[in-house]
Amino acid sequence: MTCYAMARKGFTLIEILLVILILGMLAAVAVVTLSGTQEGAKIDTTKLTLDKIYSKLELYNMHAGGYPTDEQGLGAMLVAPADEEIAAKWRGPYLTSADLKDAWGMDILYKLEQDEQGKTHARLYSTGPNKTDDSGEGDDIKNQIWAAQSAEQ
Repeated sequence: MTCYAMARKGFTLIEILLVILILGMLAAVAVVTLSGTQEGAKIDTTKLTLDKIYSKLELYNMHAGGYPTDEQGLGAMLVAPADEEIAAKWRGPYLTSADLKDAWGMDILYKLEQDEQGKTHARLYSTGPNKTDDSGEGDDIKNQIWAAQSAEQ
């Protein structure tokens, strides 16, 4: 063997930098892929949460004879209302306070709306990934019933 072949036992600086560059590119691709997947999972989780709350709101509506007012909000699902007539029909708690948070830790928002026929609808939504209240628009996530009604209009 030549003296040169015996002396070469390590990697050159260029080879090391090339390996670091490739590993960095692979890490960047992995981060982008995983962050998109996590965001999608949070959106799906929030949709399920909204559907769960909506079904409990319908149960509250059947028991109490109406939805909680905007002033009462979703807190009416946690503790019996002060109104004795409604409190006598109340069969809650329907939810826990943890149920009223979206996947980003923000409060689920609630409002009552009336349609053209005068029928009252409970509207639930999350502020979504940007955590900004866009009144159910933008990246806000609506409960499925509201989303379907919005798509019909």
